[in-house]
Amino acid sequence: MKPNILRIVAHGDWDGVVGAGLFSRIHDLPLEFPLELPDLTIENAACIEITPDRVTSLRNSLIIDHHGTQPRQGMDEQGNHWILEPEYKAVSSLIADHWQLEFPKEWRTAVEEVDTASLKSKLSQMLWKSYRIDAKGFPRQKVAEMVKKGNWKRLQEWAEKRQAEYQKVEEKTKELLKKSEKLTPESVYFTFQFNDRFERGASKDAMLILEEKIPIVIAVGISEERVKSGTIATNKNIDLTKIYQHLRKQGYTSGGHKTVGGFQTLKNKTLEQTLQDLINAIKQLQKRV
Repeated sequence: MKPNILRIVAHGDWDGVVGAGLFSRIHDLPLEFPLELPDLTIENAACIEITPDRVTSLRNSLIIDHHGTQPRQGMDEQGNHWILEPEYKAVSSLIADHWQLEFPKEWRTAVEEVDTASLKSKLSQMLWKSYRIDAKGFPRQKVAEMVKKGNWKRLQEWAEKRQAEYQKVEEKTKELLKKSEKLTPESVYFTFQFNDRFERGASKDAMLILEEKIPIVIAVGISEERVKSGTIATNKNIDLTKIYQHLRKQGYTSGGHKTVGGFQTLKNKTLEQTLQDLINAIKQLQKRV
């Protein structure tokens, strides 16, 4: 028996928002894009890129995701129905294919490039910049509504206009690069102020630059002298899933792709504590299964 869906709860990046907009074509329900996940209790929802290991409780819901190592279909013990397809580069592409929804190839490719941080097209570069300027303040409801209506031209015009402020992000990127420090022989990290929208946006760009030289790059967001969240990435042949598994045991929610993922703190953690947890997590990569 499939769950009774009363709302759509989605990850708030481009892929999650576009996926939610597409999905709302077949289920015209309230859309939610929570910025804080660890304390959430979710029931009777369509969850797009939000899984049980990221929240306090998730029951009787439809889970649609592409993060993971193995496909997963059907019901779990909490009454959640899963559609997990790791071969997809973006959950929006998965949703479009599964429900046979119109999704222009140019946009499909651009969202996939943004979600995998492989910015080859002019459109993906534009989308990246328009989001990175202010990820927290990204107008998710507005964007999802344009996707729902298939108003791609208007959405592109909005993104093109919004990216004009990107120079401020580029300036912050240079500052963050100067702050980067070695964490382990194969990794570096830098911190950024989570509540500074330009630093938060610049953190991803700084990571992309560092990834060209360093196997593992970590950005740690700080708020009021405590760790808020972080992103871990690699462009090498490294599977980061062991890192996420270890961090979950140490009081974080953590997950993502083999090559990029993140974590959020469930308890107050100092930078020193988090760095030590990350060092121990990276050591897990050297252990044989």
